[in-house]
This record gives sequence, structure tokens and C-alpha cells, in this order.
Amino acid sequence: MRFLRTSFTARLITYFLLISLLGSLVTTTAVYLLARATLTQAVYERLDSVATLKEDALNRWVDNEMDEMLIIAHLSEIRTPLRLMAENPPESPLYQEGYRALHELLEAYLATDAENEEAFIMAPVGGEVWVSTNPESEGTYRTTDTYYVQGRRSTYIQNFYPSPQTGKTTLTLSTPILDENNQLLGVLAIHLSLDTLDTILQERTGLGATGETYLVDQYNNFISAARYGLRTFPRGVHTTGIDAALSGQNGTALYVNYNDTPVIGAYRWLPGREAALLVEISQEEAFAPARRLARTSFLLSGLVLLLLSIGVYAIARQIATPILAISDAASRVAEGQLAARAQVTAQDEVGTLARNFNQMAHRLQELIAGLEQRVAERTQALERRATQLQTAAEVGTVAASIRDLDTLLDRITHLISQRFGFYHVGIFLLDETGEYAVLQASNSPGGQRMLQRGHRLKVGEQGIVGYVTARGEGRIALDVGEDAVFFDNPDLPETRSEMALPLIAGGRILGALDVQSTEEAAFTDEDVQTLQVLANQIAIAIENSFLFQETQEALDALQRTYAQTTAQAWNAILRSYRQQGYRIANGRIQPLREADWSPTVLKALRAGQVILDEDDPTLLLVPIRIRAQTVGLLRLKKAARSGPWDEEEIDLAQTLADELAISLDSARLYQESVLRATQERTIGDVAARLQEALDLNTILRTAAEETQRALGLPEVLIQLIEPQNPPPAPEE
Repeated sequence: MRFLRTSFTARLITYFLLISLLGSLVTTTAVYLLARATLTQAVYERLDSVATLKEDALNRWVDNEMDEMLIIAHLSEIRTPLRLMAENPPESPLYQEGYRALHELLEAYLATDAENEEAFIMAPVGGEVWVSTNPESEGTYRTTDTYYVQGRRSTYIQNFYPSPQTGKTTLTLSTPILDENNQLLGVLAIHLSLDTLDTILQERTGLGATGETYLVDQYNNFISAARYGLRTFPRGVHTTGIDAALSGQNGTALYVNYNDTPVIGAYRWLPGREAALLVEISQEEAFAPARRLARTSFLLSGLVLLLLSIGVYAIARQIATPILAISDAASRVAEGQLAARAQVTAQDEVGTLARNFNQMAHRLQELIAGLEQRVAERTQALERRATQLQTAAEVGTVAASIRDLDTLLDRITHLISQRFGFYHVGIFLLDETGEYAVLQASNSPGGQRMLQRGHRLKVGEQGIVGYVTARGEGRIALDVGEDAVFFDNPDLPETRSEMALPLIAGGRILGALDVQSTEEAAFTDEDVQTLQVLANQIAIAIENSFLFQETQEALDALQRTYAQTTAQAWNAILRSYRQQGYRIANGRIQPLREADWSPTVLKALRAGQVILDEDDPTLLLVPIRIRAQTVGLLRLKKAARSGPWDEEEIDLAQTLADELAISLDSARLYQESVLRATQERTIGDVAARLQEALDLNTILRTAAEETQRALGLPEVLIQLIEPQNPPPAPEE
């Protein structure tokens, strides 16, 4: 570490290598994450395509089998044998002839289509299996089977279900066999072989070594052969993909499959088959290219770093040698050898530094006689610079504390221009009538000229700003000069792209953010999204500024009202309250006397601040203030031996004064409430007495008596006059 502190070459090499290593790590990490994200999206698309192909293949398989079954059902060769079996008893030759014909027909059909497991014909009534390619099924009854009940009416597909006869998952097709008069002769049914389904789904084209496709029924049971367990896999399997598909969702995701293997999967619900289709590939295989790319990138970065180290060492030596020579010359000049000069060996920046140093040494040698004057001038310049910096800091502090809307908008326009590189940024606000959008702030010279002449645009008519402030939705012009809808602004002749976004707060359009660029097609969808979020923040800041101004004005008015009301109330109380204070000394409480109102006390009352008596440091005066009004004073005196008041004791006295102020104001409010209640009760009593009287004289007499009694007046006069003839004025 000491070597690094003393060697310029070592620091240069070390810092460069650290920066290069950090850049290499960042680059490698970014490459891996980008590759992983790209691979994930590519795998999602591939799995989704495979799922679509598998779904289409499954549907084509079922549809083809359905078409072939319908062809068989409409053959004339099937109707005549059915009539023979329906019209004759089983032991008759005609019945046996019909049976043999149908059996040969079904066997021939099953022989030509290996994708069928069993084909059979059931009686039109009762569901008895008359003929079947599986002799064990003949003579059994399928009366309640769904495919028989529905197949008597129309062609029907009974999706994957456990067969009562075999216990295996089965998919059955059925259709009615009708004669020329549409009379039901029987029901033809076919159990499809799920081996064909397995062949369709287990084809892993495009899925790599670990990919697989399988079906799960609505009860979370495997239909097709799963890669790790065939149909012997435990029933009721749950994964993220399976549960999402069974809930009716289609999509892709990263999750753990039924074999606890992290996979990338595409899932979808097949409503026609009432099953969930899953296409999955292991994450390890999917992300292997990203890992290989990261390792390769890291190795290449290490190799480049090694080569750079060698090159940096050579460059550092070339840079450090002339610099060290200049440093040596500077050391000799510092020791008093003013004739020492640095050797100029190059024409680059180091050579320029050497020449400048030599010029400095030459001038230093010439001006040594006036060193004190120059030091004084330099000191004065530094003091002036320090004053400027201090002033700038103070201005920055004041600016940060000002909530001025114009200042806020001006800062925003410059910030957007600096961060995004747009040569013009303007903020428009609607006027009070909402008819015009007025430019309030801008960063560009052209925008400043527009501000000076009060630039404004007609809402809904002029430019994209007018469009945005009328519609409340953003708009982009990729080439303003060629767009006949928008005007050409002579103050901004370099504009080639323009975007305006509405400033909306609380559902109200406040104005628009206008951004212009010198590049064609400068704005992307990401720019629009980012700037729209920024526009929303600007609108909130503007709305908050408006609300702050309104709140501040209302608060000032409320404080003035509270202060005036408090002052009036306390003035009224103090005028009517004879004893305005007490003092306690030596354990005795005495009423306050006028002699206690010393000049120091009066000074504290007028100042409204805590005062520590200069002549007597044991005397502390604490004003009692209610809503910025001084209504009293605490005069506290310590014993002479206790010493002067410290900060903690003063804070405690101030806290006591604040609590006393709260108690006094609460007492005042209580007295006012009691007085108001007494007045209301008196008025109620007088009104009740008046309502008891029924004639005019009694009412007048009662009113005079009750008023005198309630108010304690020595005299009360109540006189009635004619509305049009008032009594004459008394003579003087």
C-alpha cells in the first residue's frame, strides 16, 4: 500500500486494472442476463408453437376418426344387417347372418385403422352391445353410459374418462345409425387407442433432450404417457402449469414440474378435449447456451485484461518518466533553484505541461521582487472566489426552500434536456378560461424568446400541444416540417421530431409537456412511457404547488382569525376579571400588586420571548402565549445559592408555561360555554313564560318582568306603535 501511495506508475496501472476488471464483471453479468432473457423468450415462443402444433395434431386425429366413423355409419351395408338383427330372434339364421355381416364390417374397419381400440354397435333401445370387435363386450349393456345416451341423438365425443369396463382412460366416439326414414337402427361407438395419442405427444421435435408434452384431465390425472412415469404416475398431480391450465388459463412460466425438476413450460386448456396440455423443457438445458456464453465472455475478458495490463505498463512508463522529470525540476525550484528547467521531450499534453512549467519558473524568477504584492493579490482573489462560492451556496439553499412554480418548471425543463439530450423542452399550462395553452418554461434559446412574447396555442386547434390539451392523450410527430397538420415554428427551425404529453392530475388537464428533437423518429415507445411517468409527476408537482399556495393562504387567514378571536376573548376576560395574577413566596400565596409590574416584566410581555434578567441571573421571565398572543407571564426566581438558570431549567419553565397556556384557554372556553348555556336557558325560560300568556297585555307585562329579572336591569320599557304613525320626537 505504501508503494501505491508513493509511485504514480503503480497507481496508474492499479487503478486502470481495477476499472477494467469491474467493467469486465459488469459486461459478463450483463451478457449472461441478456442472453438468459433472450433465451427465455425464445423458448417461450418455441414451446407455445409446439403446444399449438400438438393441439392441432390432437384435434386432427379425433376429427379424422370422427369422419371415418360417420362414413361407416352411413354405409348401406350396415343398415340391412341391423334390420335383420332387430326383426329376428338371436337364435334365428337371419339374425346370425346379420351378426356375421356386421362383425366382418367392424373387423375390416378396425384392421384398416390401427388407431382404434374397439368398435361396437349397440341396440337402439336398452343399450345392449350387439356386435363388437371385442367378444367380451357383446351382450353387455351400456344403458347409462354417456356416449350411448348422447349417441342415440347425434354424433358425440366423450372426452377422456376412466372406462368402467377396463378401468383405463378412454376417449369414445359415438353416432346414431338411421334408416332412410331417419328411424334409429342402432348406435355405432368407437374406443380410440391412446397409444396414438402418446405417439403424437411424445414426439419431441424442437424440445431438445429433456422436453416433453403431456395431457392432464380436469381431476389432475395424467391422460397421456408422462416422461417419468407413464400412466402409472400418482394420481392428483399438481404443478404451477397444471393448476393454471386447469383453471382455464393459457400462458408460459418458469416452475417446478411433477418430477421436482425446474422447467420452462407452456400450458393451455383444451376446452374441446376438457384437458390441460403441457409442453415443458428443463431450465438446465434451456439456459445452457447462456452459461456457455458467460464463461466464454469471462475468459475473453481475462485475456483482454492481461494484454491490457502489459500495454498499460508500457504506456504508464512513457507517461510517468517525463512527469517525474517535471516533478524533479519542480522540487529544485521549490528548494530555491529558480534556474532549473524541465526537459521538453514530446509535443503532447506532457510536453505542454513541461513548457508551461518552464514559463512559470521563468516568470517566477523575473517577478520574485514583487512576490509579496502578488501573494496579496492572489490572497484577495482567493477570498473573492471563496465569497462567490459561499454566495452560490447560500443562493442554492434559498432556492431549495422556495416553492415557486416558475422556478420549479424552469428546473424541470433543464433537467429533462440534460438527461435525455433533447434540444428543446417546454411546459405549457392552461389559462383560467381553458381556451389557450400558455408556455410557462423552456430550456432552449428559441423557447426563451417564445416566453418573452407570451407564446400560447389554441386548445384543440394549434399544433400537437393543442391536440393533447384538448384530448388528454399523448401524440408524436416524427417529422414536424412535413406534417401539414402542425405549424412550423420559426423559433425552433431544427425540429425534426416532436412529442407532447398531457399533464393530468386528479382527472383534470393542467397543460402539456412538449419535447422536440433534431433527429428524425427520435422517440420510441420506451421514451413515451418514461416521459409519460415524468409528465404525471410534473402534473402532481404543479397541482401540489397550487394546493400549497391555496393552503398557505387559507392557513394565514385562519391564523389571523384565530389570533384576533383569541385577543378579543382574552381582552374581554381581563377587563371583567379583577384579580389578574398571584405570586407565591416563602410558602405564601398573595394576589398580584401593581408594584410587581416592573419594567423587565413589561419588556418580556411586549417581546413575547423568554428573558433572563441581566442584573439578576436568578430571575427568569417566561411569557404565556395562546395562538401567537401573549396573555400572561411566569416570573420565576431561584435562590441566590442555586446559581443562574441553565438551558434544561429554561426548557422546563417554557414547557410549564405552554401547559399553563393550554389550561387557561380551556378554562376560558369552558366559561364561555357555561355563559352561553345560561343565556340560552334564560331565553328559553322567557320564551316559555310568554307562550303561556294568551292576551296582548299579559304578554307585554310578562315580557317586561322576565326581561328585567333575567338581565338584572333597573328599568325596562316595552311600547307598541302604529307602523305608519310613529310617535312624535320629544321636545328638547
